[in-house]
Amino acid sequence: MSSRVVWNGLAELREALRNLPADLTAEASHVVEGAANAAAADIKAGYPVRTGNLRDHVFVSHRDKGRFSAGAVVKNTAKHANIFEVGTQARHNSLGANRGSMPPGHVFVPAVIKRRRIMYEQLKALLERHGLKVSGDA
Repeated sequence: MSSRVVWNGLAELREALRNLPADLTAEASHVVEGAANAAAADIKAGYPVRTGNLRDHVFVSHRDKGRFSAGAVVKNTAKHANIFEVGTQARHNSLGANRGSMPPGHVFVPAVIKRRRIMYEQLKALLERHGLKVSGDA
């Protein structure tokens, strides 16, 4: 006794699976770029307006690493950006006079965390729209 299995549409399935990474990468790139640009806008809005130096040095660079990846980097190139973000300890001069401390600004990191969480939800929805099963949360 012999058995036979016939697949109808196997060539179409193979073609769809071959094109899936490229389709997902193209859509994911838009999601990632949107999240990075939104994070940069939130960061700029959160900085104080004194001189505008912190705000003027926020940049987004979009990374194209090939057919299967999407990426973007949000960066502040101002020299004092890290000092503003994390603050400083109390400072004293050589005579012991207190020059004060700078409280942390907490603008950059919370904005990036918020936008990254939204981006993960959008990427999860993207994968589910393409018929993939996604488990877990970011």
